[in-house]
Amino acid sequence: MSRLIAFVAGLFLLWALFEFGAESRAPEIQQDIQSRAAAAIAAAGYDDVTVSVDGRDLSLAGEVPNEKSISEAIAIASDVRGVRVVDSNVAVAAPYVTTFCKDHSSISLSGEVPDDNARAAFPERARDMFRFFEVEDTLVVRKHSLQGFRRFMDQALIELGQLDVGCITLTNQDLLIKGSIRSERAVAGVKQRIANLDELGFQTRYELTLPVLSEQALACQTEANKKIANDETVLFSFDSDVIHEIGRHLLNEIVEISKICPDVDVIVVGHTDSVGDKDYNIGLGKRRAESVVEFLIRNGVAAERLTPVGLGFSQPIADNSTDEGRAQNRRIEFRVREN
Repeated sequence: MSRLIAFVAGLFLLWALFEFGAESRAPEIQQDIQSRAAAAIAAAGYDDVTVSVDGRDLSLAGEVPNEKSISEAIAIASDVRGVRVVDSNVAVAAPYVTTFCKDHSSISLSGEVPDDNARAAFPERARDMFRFFEVEDTLVVRKHSLQGFRRFMDQALIELGQLDVGCITLTNQDLLIKGSIRSERAVAGVKQRIANLDELGFQTRYELTLPVLSEQALACQTEANKKIANDETVLFSFDSDVIHEIGRHLLNEIVEISKICPDVDVIVVGHTDSVGDKDYNIGLGKRRAESVVEFLIRNGVAAERLTPVGLGFSQPIADNSTDEGRAQNRRIEFRVREN
């Protein structure tokens, strides 16, 4: 009997020591769980989610982009060793919206950007790209935009230049490009450049309208677009209106197309890079267009069918911050119209 009493007393003593030890280490264990859970949540990119701990029970609070992110945050917290229960007070944040718009005289930038650097950079870049447009800026800083935001919206600002009028709006990861644009070729160029950023995970929709043309004019524009390869747009050297040799072959193709489209006029548009001031570049673009018109006239196209226009650097197709991009922007475009 005494042995049984001794055995029971021993078990009680062990239990008491365990409970006392566990109780004395409870704050340390709780802090460890909180640190590991917070680190796991942060590593997944949920910087706006906070973690609190009561014993081994976690509570999450804050905002995430969508419902899927709430489930992911709960799953991550639940997988932390030592966690017993996860309670979530995480909410879906209001959409992250940024809009760039263009009309015939102004550029407007509105919505949200991730930091002060972007807040300053986008208006500065817009003023550099669209120097004879009024730039209106109501951007505000809202932290924790989606990964890749800056790179994607830098390209979106370039594509805004391809629209005659319209807007480019990013809502979370969904981009809408809406407005009027000059040709199917221009549409294809926009889509190709945006597709080059597919790895960033953004989804793009297009609501673009084209000029209304007759069947013949549309056929001629389509044929001209086929003849103009992406690397063959009558490029010019820096600060020059002399046509590159490769461009002469292209212009001979344009001459042949004009013969089968006698009722169609052509607007020849000269573009430049962004080096130099606005007025000079508009003039340079006009001189480039006039060089092309002179070539076409010498080769049999009636002068009254051709109109040279200089747009300077208002419609870039590439980044003017690189030599390669500036070379692509020194180009000619052909736009058909009814005579």
